[in-house]
Amino acid sequence: MKKKLLLAAMMVIYLTVVVTGTIAYFTSEDTAHNVITSGGVKIKIIEKTKDEDGNLVDFPEEGMKIMPGSAVSKIVSVKNTGNSEAWIRVKVKSEFQTATGTSSETEMADAEINYHLSGDWSLGNDGYYYYENPLPAGEVTSVLFDKVTFSSEMGNKYQNSTMKIVVYAEAVQAANNGSTVLEAQGWPA
Repeated sequence: MKKKLLLAAMMVIYLTVVVTGTIAYFTSEDTAHNVITSGGVKIKIIEKTKDEDGNLVDFPEEGMKIMPGSAVSKIVSVKNTGNSEAWIRVKVKSEFQTATGTSSETEMADAEINYHLSGDWSLGNDGYYYYENPLPAGEVTSVLFDKVTFSSEMGNKYQNSTMKIVVYAEAVQAANNGSTVLEAQGWPA
């Protein structure tokens, strides 16, 4: 009986090894490393001016001196430097700093910006200019404006003053974000 019991125990061990080996043979493991990268929205304001020869050059950081009745070439557009298509909007404000150092924001009472509101740009109710088409990565918008003209009626309050025309541009992703720029969500507050 001991022989039968020993034989049965050996048979169970043998079957266990065979079955375990067979199960190991029919199973497999693997790990996949999937990298998913999201797109990015990034823009750059492009400010150019025309020099005396009519060539486009970067607008000088120190600005330009003006006199009443003069015009300054200031050509503004926006470049999509990100890797995703984007909706674009721009707001333009002016800031004056008088010779005595006081400053104020004004709505350009004595200066006029000559805008190129082609079919590509439209003025929204919120004071932003909206670029009507999604801007592909690496592309530049059409020109928003190209000249600032100062009234010949500018008074002494502007003498020795500094005027800054501040251009704010914002972008949000175009993919899955509305079918028009005015439907787009996620604009900075």
